[in-house]
Amino acid sequence: DSWGQVSVPIIEEAPASAVLFFAVLITINLGLLNLVLTVIVDAATQARDADDHRKLMEKQAEFEGAKRKLLIMCQELDTDGSGGLSLSELKTGMDSNPRFAQIMAVMDLTREDMGIIFQMLDEDDSGSVSYAEFVEQLHKVKSQDTHTMLVFIKGYLNEVRLKMSEQLNIMQRDVHGECKEMS
Repeated sequence: DSWGQVSVPIIEEAPASAVLFFAVLITINLGLLNLVLTVIVDAATQARDADDHRKLMEKQAEFEGAKRKLLIMCQELDTDGSGGLSLSELKTGMDSNPRFAQIMAVMDLTREDMGIIFQMLDEDDSGSVSYAEFVEQLHKVKSQDTHTMLVFIKGYLNEVRLKMSEQLNIMQRDVHGECKEMS
């Protein structure tokens, strides 16, 4: 090959140049290997991205099917026909509708959690939550663990704060009454 025709006479004339040629040869080989590896990694990344996209589409289609079923189930739970779900309807649904209870169990939601979920969803304190909003929020509960956990913690803390405030008011009234009786 032409590389040998050029380098061998130079190495014979100056043996120390062999180190330089060897270093150049190694550098070129490593560069080519790096280029090949880059192409392989890029192809694998594209394949992974395509697979992730396919999985996302499958999950979205699965959610849409589950959403339709859950909307129908919400209509069944709506005993008063108001078009929305009340807290008592949700709790009754947990007790009387095994499919609904099973879906909630899969999401690690208990009957006791329904109060917090309802409180989070019923932002206007109307006592009712629309089917669509309930289903969308359940999807968020299932798919966004950290955010959901923070929302649950916020809900529980608000509940604790309200109960503590009520207890403090009762204690203040009691102490105030005792003070008046003593004077």
